[in-house]
Amino acid sequence: MYWDTSALLKLYVAEPDSESFLRLVTQAGVAPSISEVAKVEVLGALNRKEEVGDLKPGGAEALWRQFLADLEEGRIVCIPFSSDVVELCPGLLQECQARGLPLRSLELIHLATAVLSRSGVLVATDTRLVAAATAAGLKTPSGMR
Repeated sequence: MYWDTSALLKLYVAEPDSESFLRLVTQAGVAPSISEVAKVEVLGALNRKEEVGDLKPGGAEALWRQFLADLEEGRIVCIPFSSDVVELCPGLLQECQARGLPLRSLELIHLATAVLSRSGVLVATDTRLVAAATAAGLKTPSGMR
């Protein structure tokens, strides 16, 4: 399963629906796949959460280290940002625009990476990305928004 950063963060930061995402990753029996760009998004999001008080001081650094350890140990699989992702983006953008689903650049990168991952499933909380994934023929777990 390919995980967008919006869903991946719920595995690290306790939120009201985190338990559903933790259950999903456990039941899947395979490591979540992410885009390489998600690393930067996770770093930024964790630090933002600490800045606004959603994490205790030092919490962002501790969670960042845990995230890096999960990558190192293979509990999360990172898909490199490559020319294959870039080449797939124009067609996906055109298809989504034709369906009235405008995408931002990072959403498009995540969608293309999810398609290239060949998992057939995209886990996200971003409703626009979920709609685009469905339009691109990917499954999206119900109740994950």
